[in-house]
Amino acid sequence: MRPSRIVALSWAFAGVLMAGPALADKVAVLPFQSTSAATSVDLDTARSATRSAVTALSHKLPSDQEMLTAQMSSKDGVVDTGEEYRAAGRASTSDWTVMGHVEGHGPTYRLELDVCQVQSGRIESLAREVTPAQAPAQIGEMLALLLRPEGIANAVIPWEPATPPAPEPVPVPAPAVPAPPPPAPAPPPPPSPPAVKHAYAEGHPFGLGVFTSVLDAFSRPADATGSPASALVGVTAGYALASAPGLEIKGDFDGSVAGPRSVAVDAGARYAIPVVPSARLFIGPEATLGAFFASGADKTARALLQGAGFVAVGLGERVQIELVGNLAYAAGSPSLALGGGSLRGIVRF
Repeated sequence: MRPSRIVALSWAFAGVLMAGPALADKVAVLPFQSTSAATSVDLDTARSATRSAVTALSHKLPSDQEMLTAQMSSKDGVVDTGEEYRAAGRASTSDWTVMGHVEGHGPTYRLELDVCQVQSGRIESLAREVTPAQAPAQIGEMLALLLRPEGIANAVIPWEPATPPAPEPVPVPAPAVPAPPPPAPAPPPPPSPPAVKHAYAEGHPFGLGVFTSVLDAFSRPADATGSPASALVGVTAGYALASAPGLEIKGDFDGSVAGPRSVAVDAGARYAIPVVPSARLFIGPEATLGAFFASGADKTARALLQGAGFVAVGLGERVQIELVGNLAYAAGSPSLALGGGSLRGIVRF
């Protein structure tokens, strides 16, 4: 076996030992970017070597579908900021995201890796000159330092030249009465981590849920009898648009279970405005168009226009509870005007 091969394997084995605390983490290797003189082939080759280094360190890679979801998490399709690193990691359910910047140098290339710990948002970088034939082992040395809970910390960078020893100090005669050294200043307290501001439907655009409503007909036919109030149950579905944060296309289907009998179906949109994004609290308006079908004595089908205001709070990333105030107008002969409120429970995917 050639010496260069032995050295490369030794470094790869050392990288596995150094990365021990973070074994079996999921690592998303995002598309690399060129900083100077790097072709698309150079970028793909460097990224492929990085993915090989990840698996050699006993980490896991996201599936192709998860990587596609990660890249779609960026508004402009290019994941290149700290918040986008975290969003891509959450979208692919990864513990780490890795971004590479490649600068072509002929037979070698300079690779700078940005590694983001998705949970904390910490980003650290390392750079080195890479020889393509030894790329997986050399990149594995970089990842062994970056993919650790403690990060780079005070680790020795093995490919950087050692710092020469400081010259021997020239002895200075001690003063007759040495002055006491000043007290060391107390270290400042570490800054508090900033609160995470969650976007509406963050990483989970599809929503499916159920709701119950109480509506009162404050305008109805003069000869109508019985209670004007009705209780309804229904299902709701929606899709939040990544290209327009806060905007969601939605549809509802409901039917009465008490009071005047009716069935209604409608579709439209709503807009979620962040109030306390760190607590996933949103408010906003919604509007829908549909059809209202009475099934009692009056069986007239009517066009339905609904407007509402909602308050939504997320219980984690996937569940949200909503309180809604409703106004509805069922156009016909005669027309109906209804008002009331709803309670919704929605699960996001």
